[in-house]
Amino acid sequence: MKIVWRRSAITSLLALDRWRGSIELPPIAPYLKDTIQKFFAKQDLSIYIPGRHVLIQKMPVDLRMVLVSVGKSDPYKVFYRITTNEIEIFLIRHPHQKSLA
Repeated sequence: MKIVWRRSAITSLLALDRWRGSIELPPIAPYLKDTIQKFFAKQDLSIYIPGRHVLIQKMPVDLRMVLVSVGKSDPYKVFYRITTNEIEIFLIRHPHQKSLA
């Protein structure tokens, strides 16, 4: 399955790096993007669809959220949806970031 990164996902990765910089942590966006790519590449969606359905204002209604761990830190929230032969990544959030409206 092809993985598509929406503009909102790239924007959220950049915001995540700015947030990490404000608390004196190094950038993680490129590593996190690779980790998420690998996570979805190894999934067999014919057996199990990871995550749970979520509703966020101004986002698609068939959105799902999955937690992806990077090292020993708290898992990152990855918001995505499955379309015909594609996985669309919409947002990436750290649990300690300000919550979505």
